[in-house]
Amino acid sequence: MAKASKTYPTPGKFMHEITPPKALLPLMQAFHVDSEKAAKALIKETARAIFGTDILGSDKDISKEELEGIASLMKGIHPKDALETLYAAQIVASHMLGMRKLSSNFSDDQCLGLKLLRFSGEAMQQLDKKRNGGMQNITVNYNHNDHGNALMQTVIPVKEV
Repeated sequence: MAKASKTYPTPGKFMHEITPPKALLPLMQAFHVDSEKAAKALIKETARAIFGTDILGSDKDISKEELEGIASLMKGIHPKDALETLYAAQIVASHMLGMRKLSSNFSDDQCLGLKLLRFSGEAMQQLDKKRNGGMQNITVNYNHNDHGNALMQTVIPVKEV
């Protein structure tokens, strides 16, 4: 994780120490990356996935507020390591793009939007499962010989391995 006192050597004949800008340190720490370049690339690729490209294939202009919003949403998921940071990027990108498609006037886009929102929800469940471990419940019903309601029911939580 990046810290304020950490510096990064640059390649070349003479090694120079580079200290990341203080404004980027919280972002680098939140995303569990050691370089300014990695943090910016992750946000930019997430924004590119959400906002796409123009007709000619070049990146659309993305405002500073939009980039800050994406970074804020990703930080709001509170990733604890690099893998969770990638989950956060996927969740934010699929959710935001799903919402954009859902607001479209075309039914095919709306259908795609619902699928993206479903994917976003499933990705959140996978992240939760990674963080907390999977749980299953085993339900045991105790019945007597004739058909009727269970006399007693027990639920045993079992943690997945």
